[in-house]
Amino acid sequence: MDEGADLAVISGSGKLPLLIKKSYKKALSITFTDLKETTEDKVVKFDFEKLGFLFDFLKKNNVRRIVMAGAISRPEFDQSKLDEYTLSIMPKLSAKLIQGDNELLTFIADEFEKKGYQIIGASEILPNLILRPGFVCGTPYEFFTRDIKKADKILKLLSPEDIGQSVVIENGLVLGIETLQGTNELLRSVTRTSAHLRKANQGGVFVKRPKINQDLRFDMPVIGPETINLACEAGLRGLVVSPLSVIILDKESCVQVAEANNFFILAEETIN
Repeated sequence: MDEGADLAVISGSGKLPLLIKKSYKKALSITFTDLKETTEDKVVKFDFEKLGFLFDFLKKNNVRRIVMAGAISRPEFDQSKLDEYTLSIMPKLSAKLIQGDNELLTFIADEFEKKGYQIIGASEILPNLILRPGFVCGTPYEFFTRDIKKADKILKLLSPEDIGQSVVIENGLVLGIETLQGTNELLRSVTRTSAHLRKANQGGVFVKRPKINQDLRFDMPVIGPETINLACEAGLRGLVVSPLSVIILDKESCVQVAEANNFFILAEETIN
């Protein structure tokens, strides 16, 4: 049985790192000192400025596999703390810090791979967290296909700019696009939208998909009960995600919230 003796979890905030550790009890948990929210009590903390020390630590502990899970805020580097390795990559790293998340995470993953570590996705070691094609719950509204198609067109246009993974469409109109503030803030902004800009009972859909060429090993979209609840509070009728490409946390609670609000959850490929 794989208990994760050679696995290190680069842990951010949220439930996903805890779920991985629950299933892989011998895995190491690595976090960074400037995280505002700690994933658990027993973690090994490192400074962003000392990636060389992190690589040495992983080697000494016979780590071969790396999984990145949970949200990590973009670091602000203290130049006085940089170790030799981190200093050597700072010119390239600094350039990536002003680009999208996918560019930054791809660069970091490449550094791990150069050191001989295998990057694996959370969905590979917890395959029960991804959705198969079809309706998870609920039924669609009359014009949901039109709205999904519009959302997919918008996401396709945004994808090369590495902006966000989500868009909200209602009555054929764009109500919101995910940016740096994240999915939940997108849904809160929809809730705040003036009533005269929305047509009651016309439906509305929240579509969340990976960006084109997004590396799902370390940057797979995640939804959970809070996201579903916010979408319901925003007056939307459903959520659409890409099959096998989005992680759903606490699926049972997500379904309970959705069913209580006449809200559907659908895993469906992009509509062209």
